[in-house]
Amino acid sequence: MKKNRKISLPPPLTALIIYTAVVLILILSLKYITLLAAPVFFSFVIAYLFNPVVGALEKNTHMPRGVIAGLLMVTLVFLLIFLLVNLLPYGAEQVKHAAERFPEILSEFSQKIKAISDYITQNFSGYVGNINLTGKVEGMLSNSLTSLANILVAAFSNLFSILLTLLYLVFIPLISYYFIKDTKKIRKTLFGLVPLRYKERAIQRVEQMDGILSSFIRGQAIVVLILAVLYSVGLSLIGLPFSVLIGVMAGIGDFVPYLGTAIGFIVSIIVGFAAFHTYERILFIALVFLIVKGSENWFFYPKIVGREVGLHFVWVLMAIVVFGHVFGFWGLLVAIPSAAGFKVYMSDLIKYYKNSQFYKKE
Repeated sequence: MKKNRKISLPPPLTALIIYTAVVLILILSLKYITLLAAPVFFSFVIAYLFNPVVGALEKNTHMPRGVIAGLLMVTLVFLLIFLLVNLLPYGAEQVKHAAERFPEILSEFSQKIKAISDYITQNFSGYVGNINLTGKVEGMLSNSLTSLANILVAAFSNLFSILLTLLYLVFIPLISYYFIKDTKKIRKTLFGLVPLRYKERAIQRVEQMDGILSSFIRGQAIVVLILAVLYSVGLSLIGLPFSVLIGVMAGIGDFVPYLGTAIGFIVSIIVGFAAFHTYERILFIALVFLIVKGSENWFFYPKIVGREVGLHFVWVLMAIVVFGHVFGFWGLLVAIPSAAGFKVYMSDLIKYYKNSQFYKKE
């Protein structure tokens, strides 16, 4: 009598399935129980980013970890208040001025686009036919502005959202403090739940993901700040109105690869068409974005983020597109850390496959 053969999954595939389940649970928790999951998530992110700083201070000053964590959180809160009090009015004034001028800018932009459209139709109708470039551009801008308006209305439509934001400002630093203070206890508790036969491998994988993710996030943050400065300076030299506002938006937005650059470039072109009377400056705008983005791809990103990180921006871009499309806003937030884990477990799976008899058998 034949015994039923027990089918078992390869260990790397099992680990990948478990990791995928954890990521899905995290995203669904953020999406459907936001009130509870969101402050915990953001607190964990803050604790993760500042834990190395606390560890270094604890080692060099010999102060209790709880005292250092408390001082750090108080400092961050006061810094945030200082920035809001001093920079928010300037930023709000810039945004207000831009919003007041935006209808005029769009009107001038539409007129120049119509002139270009008419010129192309009159001189190249045999090749392109009768095109309505103005209508297409205005339709695209209308859809974009409608989507942005819907997002803003959803975010600030009721008192509950405002009160919830204030509660987050109180709870997030408090939870972050306990995460930083009790990092070793939390780590010990979590790894204590892992079966003994898998514990060593789990610790190795977590440390590997931590190395990739921490290097990427901290390096990317530096690159983003550099881009914000370079875009602002470059657009200011051209004389583009709202150059600092656009440059900061383009730089910071590029934490999601190419998103900030794309938005900044489109806004710069619209403002440039409205503000400049010659097309040479429009070419200069394109040249600024080309030089700055090229410098990032070929110099800043490899040097600062580092090739040894192994989290290539194309891999990150694919993760952001997939997670954003499937899960929306919360998918975008967890795309980058999830990409680090998937890369580690996919590498394990490929390594296992290449060491298998199925692969080696000729």
